[in-house]
Amino acid sequence: MKAIDQEILDKYKNLITEIKKEVELLKENNQELKEKIIQIKKKLELVKLEFLSKKGIISKLLNELPKLDPQVRKQLGTEINILKQNIEKEIKEITQTVEKKERELKYSCNVDLSINFSPDNAGRFHILTIVQQDLMSVFAELGFEIFDGIEIEDEYHNFEALNIPKDHPARDMWDTFYFNGGILRTHTSNMQIRIMKQKPPPIKAISIGKCYRRDNMDATHSFQFHQLEGFCIDKQVTFIDLIKTLYIFVNKYFGEDIKVNFVPSYFPFTEPSAEMSISCFYCSQKNENCKICKGSGWIEILGCGMINPIVLKNVGIDPDQFSGFAFGMGIERIAMLKYQIPDIRMFYQNYIEFNKLWGEV
Repeated sequence: MKAIDQEILDKYKNLITEIKKEVELLKENNQELKEKIIQIKKKLELVKLEFLSKKGIISKLLNELPKLDPQVRKQLGTEINILKQNIEKEIKEITQTVEKKERELKYSCNVDLSINFSPDNAGRFHILTIVQQDLMSVFAELGFEIFDGIEIEDEYHNFEALNIPKDHPARDMWDTFYFNGGILRTHTSNMQIRIMKQKPPPIKAISIGKCYRRDNMDATHSFQFHQLEGFCIDKQVTFIDLIKTLYIFVNKYFGEDIKVNFVPSYFPFTEPSAEMSISCFYCSQKNENCKICKGSGWIEILGCGMINPIVLKNVGIDPDQFSGFAFGMGIERIAMLKYQIPDIRMFYQNYIEFNKLWGEV
């Protein structure tokens, strides 16, 4: 045998030509395409089996080479390799074409591109999503890592680890929804505990998500709302660090000329604690009849404080070596203040015209 038998070459060419014709038909006929694609794939597998498998024609030809003269062996070996490469190339090209058609078939949909499109019908982010993204961007610039949080919580992470034991009267402030096996979290402070258990200090983290309390719906209250929780733990963290962080946040989010004011307050999980207010960004503290600040010149936006040493002990952090601060704010309250939204219920009424107002926010 000095050359590959012409019968073998003809057989290969005829099989490939037949498959290519079937592939061409896929472009012209959209009926029963799935079945045709399956049949083409089966024929390709038969070609692989007959020519490229361990017991296939190529292997048999290669096994005959040692029996031939060196010169004939070299020439025939080259021809066999060329044949093998051609078969592999043809199969690869056909497979790619078939798989492309298969993807088109899988993801095709009837879209009438002649329909007039109006920008007024374009989708928009909900205003709460816009505010959340803006807040996350600001705190990310300040070096805070962003964590997602769970909404179904146990009493330990939601209350007890945060220095709110079962008999503590502060629980009345966070009356919540109970069910077998857990509660709906009343604040994002539960993530403080989970993050501190997960990561050793130093930590700078924020978590945003839904919270639930047994509140009656009115203009400023809802049984479901969103909070942002932030905290920082490291060696020698002080209240000054908290003030600086929140001051930078306020200037970045509300404006560079905004002032801040801290009033002592109480939270079980921080000590000392404070309510932070900002100077009214509508009247600049100059309008006694301002509807936003009620003429006081200040707007309360969040609660904050130094993390209670008891909370640090509960998660295994030594309060003699580490200290930290924490703060939390309601997303709806921030949105209502910044964009003058008068009623919290407007966020949840799914009124399309309301959401269109924030397309350019």
